[in-house]
Amino acid sequence: MAGFLVVGIALSLYAAREREAPADFRYVNTSGIHTLDPARMSWTQDFRVALNIWEGLTTWDPKTLQPLPAAADPPAVSADGRTYTFHLRPDGRWSNGDPVTAGDFIRGWRRAVEPGTAADYAFLLTDNIAGTAEYVRLRRRAVVALTVLSRLADGWAVRSEWLRPFTRHPVFETLRPKLARMGMQVPADSDDETGWERLGAALQRLDVDWSALHAEVAEAHRREFDRAFQEVGLEAPDDRTLIVRLRRPCPYFLDLLGLPVFLPVHTSIERLREHMPGMPFTREGLVLYDPQWTKPDYDRNGYPGLITNGPYRLAEWVFKRRLRLRVNPYHRRADGIGSRVVDMLVYEHPGAALLAYEAGRVDFIPGVNVPYAHQLVRLARNGRRPDFHITPVLASYFLNFNCSSETVDGVRNPFRDARVRKAFAAAVDKRVIVENVLARGDRVADSLVPPGVIPGYDPPAGLAYDPEAARRLLADAGYPDGRGFPRVVFLYTPGDERVVQALARMWEETLGVRVRPTGRESKTFAEDKAHRRFMIARGNWYADYNDPTTFLACFTSDSGNNDSGYRNPAFDDLLREADRQTDPILRMRMLREAEAMLVERDLPVLPILHYAELLAIRPEVRGLVPNARLWFPFSSVTVER
Repeated sequence: MAGFLVVGIALSLYAAREREAPADFRYVNTSGIHTLDPARMSWTQDFRVALNIWEGLTTWDPKTLQPLPAAADPPAVSADGRTYTFHLRPDGRWSNGDPVTAGDFIRGWRRAVEPGTAADYAFLLTDNIAGTAEYVRLRRRAVVALTVLSRLADGWAVRSEWLRPFTRHPVFETLRPKLARMGMQVPADSDDETGWERLGAALQRLDVDWSALHAEVAEAHRREFDRAFQEVGLEAPDDRTLIVRLRRPCPYFLDLLGLPVFLPVHTSIERLREHMPGMPFTREGLVLYDPQWTKPDYDRNGYPGLITNGPYRLAEWVFKRRLRLRVNPYHRRADGIGSRVVDMLVYEHPGAALLAYEAGRVDFIPGVNVPYAHQLVRLARNGRRPDFHITPVLASYFLNFNCSSETVDGVRNPFRDARVRKAFAAAVDKRVIVENVLARGDRVADSLVPPGVIPGYDPPAGLAYDPEAARRLLADAGYPDGRGFPRVVFLYTPGDERVVQALARMWEETLGVRVRPTGRESKTFAEDKAHRRFMIARGNWYADYNDPTTFLACFTSDSGNNDSGYRNPAFDDLLREADRQTDPILRMRMLREAEAMLVERDLPVLPILHYAELLAIRPEVRGLVPNARLWFPFSSVTVER
C-alpha cells in the first residue's frame, strides 16, 4: 500500500507541474548555469541571471550602455576623483522585505576578495579600491601559515607550492634555527622540487607541538582580521551611506559597479559560514560558506534560501532543465513589471533551442549558434525573417594556446615555444572562417580589442595570414613539415564544430600536423580549460566595461581568466604602469603596446573574429533592446500573447 501511495504522490506532483502556468517570458540558455554566486561568476549567461535577481549600485542603459543609478543615487565624487560617496535608495529592499544597507555591499565586496572565494573578478576590487590588495596579501599569508601548520599537526606532508610562501611568514623564523641544527636550509632555487620535499620532510621531524603553534597563529590572526579590513577604502557611516576610496582615479569605475562581483550579499549568508569555534575562519584560515547558499530552497541552520535585491527573485532551479524567476514583491518597481514570471530554459544543443523557438515554446534566444546560422543571416538581411537580429557585440572569439611547460600527461608541451604559436597563427586564414564557414556578419579579428569601439584606442595590426612563414617558424622550432609534433588536443564546445574542423584542416594541410578535436559540454569544458587539459582551446570574451583593459587584463599572470597560462612580467608591468598614467593619450599608447605583446610577439592568444550575435526575438516580445553587451533587463520586457 505504501508503494502505491508514493507513486500516487509522485504522479500528483508531476501532474501539478504539468498544469503549472507557463512563464510570461521564456528565453534559452544553451548550457546550464555555472554558478549563481555573484563573486565567482565569469560567464555571460550567469551574468544575465545575476543582474536580474540582484541590483548593484549602478546598472546600464540597455540602449546606450552608459551607467545609470540603481540601488543608490548618483554619487558625490571628490575633486581628485578618488572618493565616491553613495547614498542608497530608501526604498531598496531584499526579497524578504529587509532594507538594503551599505553593510550588505561591504559584506559582498569583502567576501569577493577573500582567498577562499576564488573570485575571477576579485582583481577589479584589489586593483581599484584602496587598501584591498594589502588586506588580501595579509589574508593569503595567514592562509598559507594556517594551512601548513594544520597539515603538520595532522601528520600530513606539505606540498612545495605551500612551503615556498610559508618560508616568508614570521612563524617560519621561529623554526629556522631548529632546521639549521638539522643541517637544513631553504632551497635557493624555487624550482628545486627535491630540495623542497626534503624541507617538508624535515619540518615533519621537528619536535614541535604543531597544534599549539597553529592555535597561537590562529589567535594572532583573529585579532588582526577585522582590524586589517578597517584599512580598506570602504566605510559605512550609516546604513544608507557607502564611502569608497580608490587607489587612483578610474574613469570607468561607475561602469564597473554594475558587475556581479560588486553586488551586495544579504546577512543571512552568515548562517552558513564554516569556521573554527571562536574564530571567523576555518582551520586553514579561509572564509568559506556552504556552496549551496545560492539555492532558493536551501534551509540548513535556519537559512531561508537565496535572498536577492533585484527586480526578480530565484523561485526554482532545476539542474540542466530550467531556472525560474518571479518578481521580487518588495522591489520598488514590482507593480510595474510586466513579465511576472521568467523562465530560463536549458537546451544543450543549439538546434534544439531553435526548434523550440520556431514552435513557439521559447520567446528569445540570445545567440543562435546553429551550423546553418549563415542561412538565417541571409534571411534576416533580406527582410524575410525580421525576428532575427544581427547585433555587433563588444566581444571577440579567439584561441588560447597552452603556454605551460608540460601537457597534462607530462609530455613536453610544444606550444611553450612562441615560434610554434606564431606558426599556428600564421597558418589560419581568418577570412575563410568569417566569410565562408560562418557567414553570419562577424568581422575578422587581427586584435583582441575590437577596433573603432573605444574612443582614443587604435589596436595593433596583429599577425597576417602567411603559410610560408608558418612552415618556416615550425621548422625553426624543430618540427619541419610537422615531423615529431604530437597530436594537437583542440578543446571546444557544442556549436563550434564547423569552425574547429576548418581550423584543423588548415593546420594539417599547411603545417603537416595532426589535430584531435575534443568536444566537451560546457561545464566539463570549463573544468578542462581551467586545468589546462588542452593544447589549443577555443575562447571568447565579452567586454565588461568600455576600456581596453577589459580584454587585456585577462592575460595578466594573476588573472583568474588567464586560461593560456601566459606569464610575462613585462606585460603585467606595462598594464600596471598604464593604470598609473593620468595622460589618456599616453595611457592608450601603453595599452596598445601591451596588446601587441599578446597578438604580435608572444601569441598566447590568436584572435579569430569580433562577434556579431544573431538574436532571435519573437514578434510578440516588447521592450527587449538588442545591444552590444547583450545586457537584457527582463523587468522591461512584455510578451503580447
